[in-house]
Amino acid sequence: MTENPGTHAGLEIGDKVKVHSEGTSVFTTHEHCGDDALVESVLSAPGTYPFHTKLDRLVPVES
Repeated sequence: MTENPGTHAGLEIGDKVKVHSEGTSVFTTHEHCGDDALVESVLSAPGTYPFHTKLDRLVPVES
């Protein structure tokens, strides 16, 4: 997995992100707390749930 220093700068609540640069799944940020973020899949499917991850691993999804 590739590190992405600085890609989390400027992320806001509600932004769409991937959990790493080569990821295909898209998540929405729900809250930030220090170096952590609570994210949840944008897909509404059985078995999806919010989870915490490090902000410095998140990569903004390009529109």
